[in-house]
Amino acid sequence: MYAWKRFRVGDPVGGYKESPTGVALGGAFQVGQGDSKDWCYYVGKYEVTEDQFYAVSSKPEEFKKSNLPVRDISWFDVEDFVRHYNTWLYANALDRIPEYGGIPGYLRLPTEYEWEFATRGGSKVSNAQFDRRTPYPAGKLADYEWFSGPKSSHNKVKPVGLLKPNPLGLYDMLGNVAEMTRSLYRVEYYQGRSGGFVAKGGHYLTNEKQIRSSLRTEQEFYAFNRKTKKLSPGKTKTLGFRLVISSLVFPSRQISNLMKEGWESYHKGMGQSLPAAVSTSAISTKTKVSGSDASVYLLQLKTQLNKSGAMSDAVKQYLDNLSSSLDEIQFTIHQAEKDSAYAWLRTAGEQAFFIVREARKLPILKKLQNAAKLSQRTLILKKYESRGKEIRQNVTQAMSSYTESIRQLGLTGDTAFEDGIKRYRQFLTMRQAGPQLLLLATLEKHVRFYLKNKRTDDGQWEKDLTQQAQPGKMQ
Repeated sequence: MYAWKRFRVGDPVGGYKESPTGVALGGAFQVGQGDSKDWCYYVGKYEVTEDQFYAVSSKPEEFKKSNLPVRDISWFDVEDFVRHYNTWLYANALDRIPEYGGIPGYLRLPTEYEWEFATRGGSKVSNAQFDRRTPYPAGKLADYEWFSGPKSSHNKVKPVGLLKPNPLGLYDMLGNVAEMTRSLYRVEYYQGRSGGFVAKGGHYLTNEKQIRSSLRTEQEFYAFNRKTKKLSPGKTKTLGFRLVISSLVFPSRQISNLMKEGWESYHKGMGQSLPAAVSTSAISTKTKVSGSDASVYLLQLKTQLNKSGAMSDAVKQYLDNLSSSLDEIQFTIHQAEKDSAYAWLRTAGEQAFFIVREARKLPILKKLQNAAKLSQRTLILKKYESRGKEIRQNVTQAMSSYTESIRQLGLTGDTAFEDGIKRYRQFLTMRQAGPQLLLLATLEKHVRFYLKNKRTDDGQWEKDLTQQAQPGKMQ
């Protein structure tokens, strides 16, 4: 149910627009039997051709039997094509469509991650080959992809499938025409402002040196003509597409129940190292995941050096020292997290104590206000009202600091928190700080809530603390 493939999109050569980023990708259909079971999604072997594209509408004579990739079409034209094609398949070839949960799949544009995973060779290649700029042998790009110039396309689009396929058997992935995706363009892959849609790969006018698996450009949904002041769907003569077959995540109640049953073990297990969980995890967890990636790359480097015969004793010593340094960094971060957790617990504890003390003043002030009203002492009443407003502002500001301290605690992780709460309890005991010790259970409850849910609950937390201000609760 939760079989994700973790990998990195991007390439440093692409600069800030392609900064390497860890992602996780799941398949749409289960394949294989027994221990060899896995998940997959299906990718079009070729770019969609002019002949195929116009088969679903009135086909101009010039496109009849044309094996050139369709281009000069808009994203909306593609969506119309996909809708008509799906309708035709369900009516005429339903038995040939893969199913998940008893429901047939459907065609759509690939996401950027699906496209790049397939382009790099997916699970068919080694980690080292997957990370290369292209999955092809060095110096052999022209055997696999069409790019600009006399060595390749002569700056003209070519019929699909003439060159060699990539390791997954997919043709023209990085050249001939760039390809549309369903993903919205962001400078950073999964955060930031969303713009047009992502187009992947190069095309017949792309320089050979620019061809790479990570290549991505932003394409406009609509083109604005500055002269005519008119808006029209965006099109370009170097942009085409291929399709994938996907499925619903929850095609049936049975699948929904199975995923619900498996969620806890997944979330506490392999899910902890995947980007969604790591994004809200403790710093040590993030560095541990990054350190694991670094160790993998270090091992790949050692393997390549051994194969090439370039692994001297000195180089081996340097690499071993680097591996040890990675372990030391992780240990140092764990220690720093424990100290940080203790400091944030003390800060939160002091704010909680302040909130309770301030809240205890309000009932007394309320009685004084009522007495001033009865005796018609207007000036004194205004003074009490002003003081009450000041106290409530103090509580609000302290609550803001309190919740922020707990958010910061969430960056230190469960182990550091347990160590910190133990140290803080010992500190308060040695100081004979009875009132603060009574508040510690409430603070601990709030932190555990945040660590579990990654959300604060300011309203409820303020109620919990102000209740401690009631007579007899805390002396």
